[in-house]
Amino acid sequence: MKKLLLSASVILLATGAFAQSTMSGSTARFGLKAGVNLSSYSGTGALDRDYKSNVGYNVTAFGDFGVGNNFFIQPGVSLQNKGAKLESTGTVAGTTATGTFKQDVMAIEVPVNAVVRIPTGDAGAFQISAGPYVGFNISGKNKYTGTYTNGAVAGSSFTDRDIEFGSTTSDDLSSIDFGANFGLAYRLNSGISIGANYGLGLSNLVPKDSRTNDDKLRNRVIGFSIGYSL
Repeated sequence: MKKLLLSASVILLATGAFAQSTMSGSTARFGLKAGVNLSSYSGTGALDRDYKSNVGYNVTAFGDFGVGNNFFIQPGVSLQNKGAKLESTGTVAGTTATGTFKQDVMAIEVPVNAVVRIPTGDAGAFQISAGPYVGFNISGKNKYTGTYTNGAVAGSSFTDRDIEFGSTTSDDLSSIDFGANFGLAYRLNSGISIGANYGLGLSNLVPKDSRTNDDKLRNRVIGFSIGYSL
């Protein structure tokens, strides 16, 4: 991953334009970016577990609308691949068995970020962003490999199945998520950019009718992307 990002950075810097550009309050531009997600969960109560990162992807269409010199609002529509993994080791009939549970979730998100642009001479500018998002979980799958141990149940048997979204006790996850995004990017004056983003889920993903005690589950996503805007 580090080698891939370093190579992408070198290519972007080598192809940048060197014309000075200042974004004003009347500027508007549109773009597309895509990249890789490293997603996981943060849990409390019975859901406080050792979640591992799930590798997914992100694709976002966005617009930049200037509201002042080097300050703009960036709304967008994004397809986000999220989820997490759990690993287990249990004893079945005196034999140690290992297994993995992987949850893949596809969500459509609508972020609205405030962005501050910091020019760096003639090459481009750093962009620091933050803002809320609302997400809609649209599809997903629970996948199992090996002999996965669910809690204290050794040798539990599971099969892959689609995730059910909603608010009832028969559902797996809530259908709606909201939170905050924090990002850092570098945009060349050619329009090419490379950036990183942290998604801090604030809503409880446990379906409403299944919430007991202090059981909470929230998204945590680190994303990397390469984009272009004009």
